[in-house]
Amino acid sequence: METTDEARNQASSVSILEKNPKVVFVLGGPGSGKGTQCTNIAKLFGYTHLSAGDLLRAESESDSENGIMIKNVMKEGKIVLSEVTVKLLQQAM
Repeated sequence: METTDEARNQASSVSILEKNPKVVFVLGGPGSGKGTQCTNIAKLFGYTHLSAGDLLRAESESDSENGIMIKNVMKEGKIVLSEVTVKLLQQAM
């Protein structure tokens, strides 16, 4: 029989792909209720809600090189490169 430490070590060595996490994407235009529905889904199912917009805004408030770039892109009314947004989502996960 495995000890608790052995079981914990074995579970932590399993890759994220083998754990088969559930990911839900909610898409919609500004003001369509995405945030409201995501809050409800997270509460009901125990999910974690990650908002790309919230992550971008938080990073833009930092004085990091990335934050300054994001702030400038947003100030110009342009869309931040998807690679930047994906990186922020990955870090948050």
